[in-house]
Amino acid sequence: MSIELHDNVVGFRAVSPGRERIVLGRVQVGEIGPAMDPRSRFPICFRLELPDASSKAWQPARDVADARRQAAEKVKDWMVAAGLAPIGATLPTQQRREIQR
Repeated sequence: MSIELHDNVVGFRAVSPGRERIVLGRVQVGEIGPAMDPRSRFPICFRLELPDASSKAWQPARDVADARRQAAEKVKDWMVAAGLAPIGATLPTQQRREIQR
């Protein structure tokens, strides 16, 4: 199965119709799937499992594209907080100074 990259950082791998894995490199860090509660206002939800992340709960989304966008933003925020950057990318000057301390 192919991986669709979002901004060359976060990937999405289809698992079955309506379900996707969220991957960072080759590591699965979350998933996207249909909401289990039929009364839910949001048909799709996602969750991330990142070290020291504040929440691993399912988050609502309007559709798969919205879930992808939200997940990618949260993973990128987590990477910045951890002082990580994709290979070949450079961190902003302020972040480099903080990491070197």
